[in-house]
Order: sequence, then C-alpha cells, then structure tokens
Amino acid sequence: MARTLDLAGNFKSDAEGLRKAREEAIRIHATDIRAAGNEVEQAVRDYFKRLLPSRYYVTSGHLIDSGSVVSPQQDIIIADNFGLPSLYTTKDGTEYVPITSVHAIGEVKSTYYPAEAPYEKLHRVLQQISDMDRPLVENTFQHGLQDSTTLVDTVRGSPNKYLNNLYAFLICVDAGDFDFRRVRDFLSSVDPAQLPNASVLLNRGVVLYGKNDEQRGFIYHKYPIEAAPSDYDWCFAEGSETEGGSVEGTHLAVLYGALIEHLSHSHLEPPSAYRYTAKMNTFRRSSLMWAKDRTE
Repeated sequence: MARTLDLAGNFKSDAEGLRKAREEAIRIHATDIRAAGNEVEQAVRDYFKRLLPSRYYVTSGHLIDSGSVVSPQQDIIIADNFGLPSLYTTKDGTEYVPITSVHAIGEVKSTYYPAEAPYEKLHRVLQQISDMDRPLVENTFQHGLQDSTTLVDTVRGSPNKYLNNLYAFLICVDAGDFDFRRVRDFLSSVDPAQLPNASVLLNRGVVLYGKNDEQRGFIYHKYPIEAAPSDYDWCFAEGSETEGGSVEGTHLAVLYGALIEHLSHSHLEPPSAYRYTAKMNTFRRSSLMWAKDRTE
C-alpha cells in the first residue's frame, strides 16, 4: 500500500507550534511586549528556515541598495543564498541585505491590533522600498516566443511579467480585533503594489488580491503590480478545515503555497558586491605608484 504525506496534519501542527510559541513568549515576557514580539518573529523565521530549500537565506534586518539607501527593519528577509545573501553584518548582529538579492520580505505580528494601524505602516514601508534602486526585469517570454525573446527566458519559462518581483507578506499569529470592514477602505485607496501581496491572520483568515471568474472561480493574483485594477480587488476569506487539518493550518498553507510559487518563478541575477561598495573605491591620484616605474 502506497504511503501518503499528511500535509493537512503537518500544517495543523506547524500552526499550533507558532501559536504555542506566542503563548510561551507572552508568559515569559509578560511585562515586555517588544521582547515577546521578538521571540514570535524568531519562531516564524525558524519555521521558514526549516521549510525553504537551502538556496534561500532567511534572516531579518535591513535592505540596502547600491546607493547605500537603507530600508526600515524587516522581520523576515528571504534572499538568494547562491549570490550575495548578506552585504554587511554589524557587531550587534544587524544584517544589511542587498535589495537585488531579495525575493521576499515579511512582517510578523504576534497579535493584530487595529490601533497600531499595521496596514498603514506597511504601506509606508513598502513605499520607501519602492523608491530604492531595484529595477524590475521584464520577462521576454511571458507571451511566448517573440522577436525580443531571449534564450535564457525561454529556458526559465516563468509565467510572470517581471522576473524579480518583490513579494511582501504579513503574518499575524493571533488576529486580535481584526475586522476586514475596518481596513477595506484604506486598501482600496492606495496603490495595491505598495501593500502586502498576502496577509495571513492565522486564526481568522487571509487577505488576498483576487477576482471571481465564471469558469475558474476565485483567482488570486500574487502581484498587484501585474493585475488590472478594474478586474481585481482586495478580499478577505476564511479557510475551511480539511480532513486531519485545521483552519489555522489551511491559512498557513495558503501563505506557504503562494510563497513557494513566487520563489519557483522568480529569477535574480547575482548582485555585484563592487557595485554596492563603489562609492568607497576612490584613491588619491598623487599616491599612485607603478611597479614598472623606475624613475624614483
């Protein structure tokens, strides 16, 4: 008899593990909300480190571009481990990750508090990141073979319009007082490309950018920047409990599936460390000496 993998049960267990990490952090750091939040962030990072293949580097820190512009602190950074996954690490362990090495970023909340305006804050952060030096690379094979199609894009076979979309997500271990009706006006009022591509409120539901199709039903678009605003909109949905699983596990699986799909179709060129340090590579012309010069 063939063996099967109990994916639903595994994601149920994973979700329970994150919930228990939150409860334990609150118990240990009852008077220090920030410390408790840091432990939950670490638990979520450890979860993705365990699940993602070794080609991905999972950390926290700041994004940095070739002009030395730095982003706000990111709870989760998923970078290409085969290129330049980290440019510089300070003595206190803070990492600065080249923005052209980054596939995805994530914001972790132990509990969703409306008063903290998580979506507004994330929008401001993503606005700042969108102004950093990370040009989008068009996929010349998106519509099949054309005169402009390159051989390398043909081999890659990505269905995405851009090969290096930056995927952003929000994960809240506890939904707290989340109410989609309180945030939908804000979500509809700003550029969808400057909002998290997916939000998971582990014990409540998911917020996605999608549309209803008569033949195919609900369609989730991972990249608002590639979608037609007239067709798509932000929506909230509650997952169903599958056999052997849980609602929380379903919500976690939605995020994991979307992230894996993003990573598998993204392609980043290895960044040049020289480009990031070029501003420092200057010399006093008067100090130049040549080995072949025998005049002195």
